[in-house]
Amino acid sequence: MDNVDKVMIEKILQKLAQLVFLPKVWRAEHKIGYKLVFHDIPSSYINGWVSWDMTKSFKRFGLNIEAGADYWTMGKIVGDVSSRYDRKTPEYQSWLGGYTVKLTSKQKWTVEDHFKLAIADQNSWLKTYGDPNPMTDISGWKFRSVDTLRNGKYSGTLYEGGCTTDSDVGNRDNTPKLRLESIAMAALFNFSNPNLHLEARELRPNIHRKTYETLRLHGYIAIFDVEENVKVVLYGNGALITKKDGETDTFIALKNDLRRAMQTCEIVKV
Repeated sequence: MDNVDKVMIEKILQKLAQLVFLPKVWRAEHKIGYKLVFHDIPSSYINGWVSWDMTKSFKRFGLNIEAGADYWTMGKIVGDVSSRYDRKTPEYQSWLGGYTVKLTSKQKWTVEDHFKLAIADQNSWLKTYGDPNPMTDISGWKFRSVDTLRNGKYSGTLYEGGCTTDSDVGNRDNTPKLRLESIAMAALFNFSNPNLHLEARELRPNIHRKTYETLRLHGYIAIFDVEENVKVVLYGNGALITKKDGETDTFIALKNDLRRAMQTCEIVKV
């Protein structure tokens, strides 16, 4: 099969993925009553986002929610792959995004309870990328309130904190399952911004000698109580990376751009 045929087949599969996954997202959005729109994504990230129905993942994790969704982006494409997978870039293992959730009833959630959304999401992601033992833990981390974020008429609290988890770069990144999932991700990125023209291969890391290394993510989360039972949790992070010359905290380089992207994220009623 020549390259032209491969490109055509992927375009067809991306259209099919949009037909399958977008209605699921739209149903979740209508159950929740809100969606997110990012207006100022940093230039070092893909200028678009994936919208994903997280209802089943959150419920499997034991969260008492009626519906949930996730909106996220990652490091821009450098060469033929996202910089998320390149240890040499500040965007290595960085996320920028937000969750929307509707609870089944009135509940009092701590900051750590809100972060369970991220734990459920991260562990599911690591499993998709072939990590044999997905792990995300906030033991030893403390979340401190640093400011108030005002997004239109909504006001939320910005916290700084982090977690210990695994990298998604490993030696099982070329499975049929991940190939299909990366086609869906590329399709949803391209739907959010038709000028992207992303291909699935750009969203899969190259096999690396440090397989699924344990590392610490350091970043922001912003919590908004939009309605009594509806929450928005925005997030953005860097990572503490150990190199020959010591440890580097990439959040220091990313934090201003991440905060601005979170500040300008629009909470839209649907």
